[in-house]
Amino acid sequence: MSGLREKQKKQRRALIEAAAIKLFEDKGFELTTIDEIAEEALVSPATVYNYYGTKGELLLALVARGEEGTQSRLAEFVQRADQDAPADLIGDIICGNMQDTLNYLSRELWGHVVAYVATTNDPEVGPRYIDTIADYLVEALQQTLIKYMENGRLKKVDAAHFSTVLSRLERNHFLGFIYLKSLTQEEMLEGVRRDVILLVETLE
Repeated sequence: MSGLREKQKKQRRALIEAAAIKLFEDKGFELTTIDEIAEEALVSPATVYNYYGTKGELLLALVARGEEGTQSRLAEFVQRADQDAPADLIGDIICGNMQDTLNYLSRELWGHVVAYVATTNDPEVGPRYIDTIADYLVEALQQTLIKYMENGRLKKVDAAHFSTVLSRLERNHFLGFIYLKSLTQEEMLEGVRRDVILLVETLE
């Protein structure tokens, strides 16, 4: 029975998150209510509150979904470090993470995410948001850099620190893409790769 309950919970979460994405895109984050999300998802408002607590927590849960692809490909990245050029692979990791994120949440919805994080009075939201968008990416970058250092293809440095710097690079380009409507996704990714090459060359 526990397996069935977990499956049902997973299905309800999927319904709630799909409903939230639709309504946030149609009405905006601020104007959408928990009651409307529940009605769209065919669950009770109490179920939404039970699973997520607040509308803001639901929004952060959506952000986390877009990061799962990077986590699932960690072993692949480390394996590719045996043959791929460092700048190419690191660029692939960062750009792939950005593309996963935008495939799950639209550019417009990301505008609502950024606005919520910037204006909420909850002091815990900002740090949790940074952790959500950076943890899997930093881990993938760090493990990949360590592999390159072990096989002698990159100089040995503090891999954790260098990975954090790379994740900040990613956030800078991503925010530029959200704010600058004339910037295309292709231009954003090209800019990331240029910066990655510049940074990685310092370790070769």
